Amino acid sequence: MLRLNSYAKINLFLDIKGKLQNGYHIIKTVMQSIDIYDEIALTPLNDNKIIIECSNIYIPINEKNTCYKAALLLKKAYGINSGIQIYINKMIPAGAGMAGGSSNAAAVIKGLNKMWKLNLSKKEMIDMGAQIGADVPFCLVGGTCLAEGIGDKVTELNDFQWDNILLVKPEFSISTAFVYKNLDTNYYNSNCEEYILKYISSYDYEKAAKCVANTLEKVVEKYHPEINYIKKLLIDNGAISSIMTGSGSTVFAFFKDNDSLNKAYEIAKKNYPFTFKSKTCKYGIKFID
Repeated sequence: MLRLNSYAKINLFLDIKGKLQNGYHIIKTVMQSIDIYDEIALTPLNDNKIIIECSNIYIPINEKNTCYKAALLLKKAYGINSGIQIYINKMIPAGAGMAGGSSNAAAVIKGLNKMWKLNLSKKEMIDMGAQIGADVPFCLVGGTCLAEGIGDKVTELNDFQWDNILLVKPEFSISTAFVYKNLDTNYYNSNCEEYILKYISSYDYEKAAKCVANTLEKVVEKYHPEINYIKKLLIDNGAISSIMTGSGSTVFAFFKDNDSLNKAYEIAKKNYPFTFKSKTCKYGIKFID
């Protein structure tokens, strides 16, 4: 058996640069791993099956599951005739814009690369991951990265470090497909990444934290104005900045110190049970065996 932790992410910056003829959007985003994670256990099977089990009954355990897709992709690409049982202990909320499913798929790719002795390079794993989802390549790398194209071009940046992060997941979830379908072309190139990249490169974390931006907020806010309410709640209670991550629905905020973080946590928790304290970390996937 192999066990791995697959870490969630937040988007410090996300903008849409255009759309390809095949329907995929061209993105430019700064992504950051945080220390909320799912636990993945890989157990080899003698028969040629892929079996998925999950602690969260609402997560599909069939061919729609990203872990299933990752295992099947590797089996077909490299002619693997043995089976695998994958257990997911789910801690990252689903439909939250935190790359839970993508992170799980990345863990399966890394884990099976080791278990099946495939000896894949980082680039080969990233190319595999891009076939599953736009966030999988980043999750394979982790830390602080610039992701471009359809998410397949990943550039590692200086580590952005922040210890006092609050995440609030409202009751509603929203599908990534819905957000992109309702994305107006007028929203393209809404934000400039120049400043946040400059401040991360110079290790000016506070200025970087104040430069967070997400074009996809404009779509989600239209259908769920609660996003704005949560952001205001966090800012009014001491956050230096607040923004939605990915395609939503989670909102996160940066706090300068632990006291202001804890105060805001207690206030947010009253109305939003899925409220989490977190901090940045340097890895997307971590072997624990």
